[in-house]
Amino acid sequence: MSTKRIKSLFKRELTDIFRDKKTLIMMVLVPLLLYPLLIVAMTLITSAVMSDQEEKIYKAAFYQVEEAERIQDVLKEHEEELSYKLKIVESENPENALVEKELNAYVTAEEKEGRVFYSIHYLSAETDSVTAADVLYDGLELFREELRKEAVEDSGLDENVVLYPINYEKTDMSSKEESMGSMLGSIIPFLMITSICLGAMYPAIDVTAGERERGTLETLLTLPVTNFELIMSKFLAVSVIACTSAFLNILSMMAAFGFMFVFFAESVQNLSFDFATFVPATLFSIVIMLVFALLVTAVCMCVCIFAKSFKEANNYITPVLLVFMFSSYAGMLPDLKLTAATAAVPVINVTLLIKDLFSFQYNYGLFAVVLFCNVAYSLLTVMVLGRIYNSESVLFAEGFTSVKIFHKRSEMKQGQLPGYGDLLLLLCILILGIFYVGSFATVKLGFAGVFVQQLLILLLPVGYGWYVKTDFKKLFSLKAPGVKGVLSALCFFVGGFCLNLVLSSVLSMFLKDSSESLQKQFDVLLQAPFPAVVIVMAVLPAIGEELMFRGFTFGIMKVKTKPAAAVLMTGFIFGCYHFSLVKLIPTAFLGCLLAVLVYRTGSIFPAMLMHFANNFVSLFVSKYQEQLEDRFPALMNLNFGGSQVLVFAGMVVVGAAFLGLGVWISRKKE
Repeated sequence: MSTKRIKSLFKRELTDIFRDKKTLIMMVLVPLLLYPLLIVAMTLITSAVMSDQEEKIYKAAFYQVEEAERIQDVLKEHEEELSYKLKIVESENPENALVEKELNAYVTAEEKEGRVFYSIHYLSAETDSVTAADVLYDGLELFREELRKEAVEDSGLDENVVLYPINYEKTDMSSKEESMGSMLGSIIPFLMITSICLGAMYPAIDVTAGERERGTLETLLTLPVTNFELIMSKFLAVSVIACTSAFLNILSMMAAFGFMFVFFAESVQNLSFDFATFVPATLFSIVIMLVFALLVTAVCMCVCIFAKSFKEANNYITPVLLVFMFSSYAGMLPDLKLTAATAAVPVINVTLLIKDLFSFQYNYGLFAVVLFCNVAYSLLTVMVLGRIYNSESVLFAEGFTSVKIFHKRSEMKQGQLPGYGDLLLLLCILILGIFYVGSFATVKLGFAGVFVQQLLILLLPVGYGWYVKTDFKKLFSLKAPGVKGVLSALCFFVGGFCLNLVLSSVLSMFLKDSSESLQKQFDVLLQAPFPAVVIVMAVLPAIGEELMFRGFTFGIMKVKTKPAAAVLMTGFIFGCYHFSLVKLIPTAFLGCLLAVLVYRTGSIFPAMLMHFANNFVSLFVSKYQEQLEDRFPALMNLNFGGSQVLVFAGMVVVGAAFLGLGVWISRKKE
């Protein structure tokens, strides 16, 4: 890698970016003019509206209320305490007057059980009517308070002793700087992350999809430089633009907020702060902003490289920006804190870090973790970006535009294989189907709803494959397994079950809450007749989930990428699909074993057999747990202590041996 060549390419990328007027507008014009104008305009408009409401007179009426005059006297007496001015008028038909907007609200009275009940009538769809109703409500409260005092005095009692036996007040022990910092810590992360995303968005599109659309990407790849040097120059150029844009955005917003502070300072007493206390938080925020900009840049470039045009790249980058923006709301959640766990979560860790900084909570250990994680994620994303640039099959592929289902079925080729776009779309449909259709069916139908959910998982990949006219035999590996396939499945099952049992037992000790919650859900399902449970929880998943994950998902990935990567990605997706923290790693491990079995045997049926055996044994053990504990206490009460460690070790050895035997049986002939 040559630093000199990267420097030359970096200058070229910056020059090319600054030639684009759209980039300059988004970088300079928007942050310097738009945000201040919006904030100043909103401040002035809000002030004008509030002044107008304070000066406005709302019309109200009393209809058949005996104490109307006395209530009016109370309203006049406390006119300064009430927020808005109210004028009482006469009306013979107040209901009609309210509908015709001649009145904003009116009051009626009705005697029930020796007491008078007042009703305030208003239109919730009209702002003026709601305001008038609020003033009348406050007036009636004051009138009730006056009647209460009179009743106490007539009884010869002390008003303060009877009505106010104690006095209380709230004392804010936080300084003004701490209160302001808490508010800024919730707002600034959202503004900063949004600014960085907007700053990185257009340059990232320009240096990737823009190069491809202009036809200059191929020319750049022929230069006497390595692809890594090329991608590093683009990455650094976009990062500089993103940081500059974010910095200008923040300066612009600070100027606008400064205007608001000066504007409201005269109307709010004791509104003064020591701004020097925010200097450390601001400086550290700038550092984390620079590091975070690297991550945003790398992610944007990774997504945009698959687009063929500027317009298409905009469509790809929009969901990514929404994810970043929604994650930045984490600072507004009161119970979410910066911990060792949240410090490793992208975007959220930056949000919580800035929130802590402006709240004057300095945990330098967690700060270092956040910085390290963002740098690591950025480097990892850059490595992925470098692999994309080194792979012409990915760099010049159709990308996500290859989604077959968007084409007319009559124009589709018979026997074609779906692409990554089809896989991503089907996974999204599956998740939405489980959340909406599956959850609704489970709530309404109970155990039968689980059957509907499993049926949905079965029909989705089959229906999708039928519509795109795919080669079912090739995509889903529909091949007779043979004796070797069956024996391999049994060996994989025994080995995987032993290892997964140990793994699940260890994880359940550290994730007790998740494990207990999962067990409660499982116990509810086991209340149904056991044959029905086996069909719904063992047979259907063995068919549907295998067709979805080892068929559709693995069938696409093993063609598009290396076998090892396809196995790992399929297992990871399978683990995430189960939506359980305690099941994530064991299920992902099981998914990897099933994918290996399909790859080595060339058939999905051994994986279905292994999947069924795994689920059936798990159901059987859970259903008849007490009986099994009496006969096999050592196996059913796994924990770290005494001889149980030896049981763990023995199961690991047995599991590894059976897996090795399964791999040997499923070996392919040379």
